[in-house]
Amino acid sequence: MDLARDLAERGRYTVSPNPLVGAVVGRDGVLISEGWHARAGGDHAEVAALKGAGEAARGATLYVTMEPCNHHGRTPPCTDAVLRAGVSRVVIGHLDPDPRMRGKSAEILRSEGVKVEVLDDPDLERQNEQFFHYMRTGRPFVHLKLAATLDGRIAAGGDSRWVTGEPARLRAHQLRAEAGAVLVGVGTVRADDPLLTARNLLEEPPPITRAVLDPRLTVGRGKRVVESVADGPVLVFADRKALAGREKELEAAGVEVVGAPRAREGLDLRFVLGELGRRGIRGVLVEGGGQTAARFVEAHLADKLTLFYAPKLVGSEGVPMIGVLRVTKMAEALKFSVSNVEMIGDDVAVTLYPVQDPNEAGARWVEEPVFRSSTSGDRAFESLGDG
Repeated sequence: MDLARDLAERGRYTVSPNPLVGAVVGRDGVLISEGWHARAGGDHAEVAALKGAGEAARGATLYVTMEPCNHHGRTPPCTDAVLRAGVSRVVIGHLDPDPRMRGKSAEILRSEGVKVEVLDDPDLERQNEQFFHYMRTGRPFVHLKLAATLDGRIAAGGDSRWVTGEPARLRAHQLRAEAGAVLVGVGTVRADDPLLTARNLLEEPPPITRAVLDPRLTVGRGKRVVESVADGPVLVFADRKALAGREKELEAAGVEVVGAPRAREGLDLRFVLGELGRRGIRGVLVEGGGQTAARFVEAHLADKLTLFYAPKLVGSEGVPMIGVLRVTKMAEALKFSVSNVEMIGDDVAVTLYPVQDPNEAGARWVEEPVFRSSTSGDRAFESLGDG
């Protein structure tokens, strides 16, 4: 199962919106074949592994990180392939949270005489955290990414290019591919004119959905994100009252404009996430400025944070990486657990998850801190260009 989990990782930047899955066929401790799910519409991991095994799969054991599917989607049911292959035992790392599964596939296999063992390994759920979150809530998993100096500044004056080095910027492109969608505020579009695509990866990911929060609908033609709809869908969320026909210019360029209700300090973020979820988007990387970040964090809508720290100082005149949170004393500070600390080139990436007291009203989660440290090796990177 450890090997199957490692195989699943090979699809991390290409498999969206599907989950990461790896599979191994073995007999008496001897590896026969292996497979992983590389891309939506391609062979699922267990099918790839069974094809590699051929007749040797008969009577063998199939180890798969997630419960095999039992329904027709872009591909036929994996349970059919398992039964045709004649394996005698299936070890499942974790049940699939999809309502069409949730143990039903395991029952199908058992009813046909296959021995089935389910591990319910929490590490395998964490590996597919955005898939599990989406299946349970209907909203995409929100991963907030920020790049800052050691003193927590994301720009010096109006200059934010570049806070971190090329290796860290490549990692940000990987996070976009992993999520499958990127969201920014219109201020980022005006200031940086980013493309918001995932580029310079070893394998080309599926097109990234790019979303912009623009309450007054001020973004227009000429911005690179607007002019690049051929590279992936673009959604602009605006105050419903700000439309009045102003959306036609963007729609003529192929941009989808979505009217959204307002909240206290901008657009209703829960509505925005709900709309993304209804479009089948299971993960979103929030890359907006400090105020956009603050709104997601304060509303408890950021499910994960990755903070890239560059070994630089710019002082109090720099732009803070987090906007106003209305915290007036330390006891009110929002708390996070550190999951990983990693050197990426000259920069440091810190991965965190929110911590909330289970006794508080509306508490959604409690994460136990798991601290790991690793160092990335040297490699050559092409210039990434603008955002």
